Amino acid sequence: MTRFLVAVAIAWAVLSVPLAGFSVAGEALDRIRATGILRAPFPDIWPPAVIQQPNGEIDGYDVEVLREIGRRIGAKVEYVKNSDGSVITWKEKTSGQWQGKYDIVVGGMSPTAERAEHLSFPAIYRYGMGVLAVNQSNSQIKTPADASGKRIGVLKASVHEKYLEREDFGILGMPPITYPIGDPVIVEFDHEEGAYDAVSDGKIDGTINTLPVILELIKQGRPIKIVGQPLYRAPSCIAIVPGDEEFGTLVKKTIDEMRSDGTLMELSLKWYQYDMITP
Repeated sequence: MTRFLVAVAIAWAVLSVPLAGFSVAGEALDRIRATGILRAPFPDIWPPAVIQQPNGEIDGYDVEVLREIGRRIGAKVEYVKNSDGSVITWKEKTSGQWQGKYDIVVGGMSPTAERAEHLSFPAIYRYGMGVLAVNQSNSQIKTPADASGKRIGVLKASVHEKYLEREDFGILGMPPITYPIGDPVIVEFDHEEGAYDAVSDGKIDGTINTLPVILELIKQGRPIKIVGQPLYRAPSCIAIVPGDEEFGTLVKKTIDEMRSDGTLMELSLKWYQYDMITP
């Protein structure tokens, strides 16, 4: 086993331990068993993890993973929004202040130590590489270093924002990270689509997101391009609130089975055309 994989295993052991003060039995699994419904926040459109069909239905890698988790534990997936019909923000999802509105998040969340203070991460279900993308017509930014001092749009409270702020991701086991972009002007967005639109319209100079997301946007015809090599690589985890050890164990067991029987790899190749599940 490589030093990297050992570090990941150690980090995973730490992040999988329930927080002190929480009971083993939790409300989420009891509610899921009683209703037969597994609730998740309606996701941001984040191709190819989440895409929206012409009829308004959503699909994609994350959607199919969640759907399969539901099927295997005997529950139907139900997506929820705020009472006013708006989509729940990433900041709320990562805060752990779910107020019982939903049970699980399958949305590319990295298991940072800060988030682990109020969330549990029972399973890694894919890995992602962060890249810089700019408008297709941009001829000045040829390398990430050329984006220094430029307006870079990112999802608020995301790992991408932490990267620009040069904050420690808090993810044990990650390879060393370099920071070629100096003093960027960070432009925050509550939802991914805002950053996509802004860089496509030339309102900002660039955006950082995972490689598959940017490749899918290019495939869809967005006037953007990738600059340079990936900036970093990080695991993406399923998130639940602490205090339901049985639910967390069930989620981990389900993902482990999906990995061992080839389901995760099949979905990875279907939506990404390459392996997104091996570290």
